[in-house]
Amino acid sequence: MSRFKNIKEFIKTKHFIKQVGLVILTYLLIVGGTLLYLDIRTHHGEKIAVPNLIGKHSDNIEELLDDSGLEYIIIDSIYRPELPAGTIVKQIPEATSRTKVFVKSSRILEISLSKKVRYVVIPDLMHKSKRYAESILKNRGLKFRLKYTISPNDIDAVVSQRYNGRKAVEGLKVPYGSVIDLIVGKASKDEPFEVPDLYGLTLAQADSATIDLPSVSLIIGECLGCKSKRDSLSARVTGQTPEYFEGNTRPPGSDIVIFLDKNFKDNREAKTEDEE
Repeated sequence: MSRFKNIKEFIKTKHFIKQVGLVILTYLLIVGGTLLYLDIRTHHGEKIAVPNLIGKHSDNIEELLDDSGLEYIIIDSIYRPELPAGTIVKQIPEATSRTKVFVKSSRILEISLSKKVRYVVIPDLMHKSKRYAESILKNRGLKFRLKYTISPNDIDAVVSQRYNGRKAVEGLKVPYGSVIDLIVGKASKDEPFEVPDLYGLTLAQADSATIDLPSVSLIIGECLGCKSKRDSLSARVTGQTPEYFEGNTRPPGSDIVIFLDKNFKDNREAKTEDEE
């Protein structure tokens, strides 16, 4: 009994009452301060309508957001060639007029703008076959230009890829429709070609017989009896330089000069009959 009596008397003392009061005051200050801080920090009770920015130009964003006090950040660009560059095509959050949702002044709007130029990433085509490289570039909307270099270990394969004269490394972004130079390997320089037999052929036939020869030019040296273009088209070859014989070859880029006759007679057959 004496123990409970002592506790009862201690509770009635000023010291105990003072300590309890301090604990309660401290608790109220902590809780009240935290609630007040959260109200200020979270803008409790604040409601701001998000304006509709879609279709507006990015040059006017600050003016459009001036009344609301909201901040913004441009997060990306979207390829929309039909719109002026810099047109706002997307915003997060959307306008309050559409969603009926309000935000607080701490909210940052995420803006996406339109762009007229679409960029494509260049792939790594090194040592890939020419046909494969052409297919990949076409699928990505890129054009290509073929160039050749001697590379016996990479015959008909890409040994270098360039854009505007510079090395086009993998991952480089270029405008859609750009031309990529593909440097393709080949075994060696063009081999010498065998001189074709053009005797008795018309000009059109002779041209067709030499079209696949490496860098060969067909030149008309003379056309006997030809007074018009029609005459030269019907005339036939009576001679050529260099002459044809089995095994006669010439280097790439050589010219073949032909001699035509409107009143062509096959003297080769006549000579064969005389020899017999």
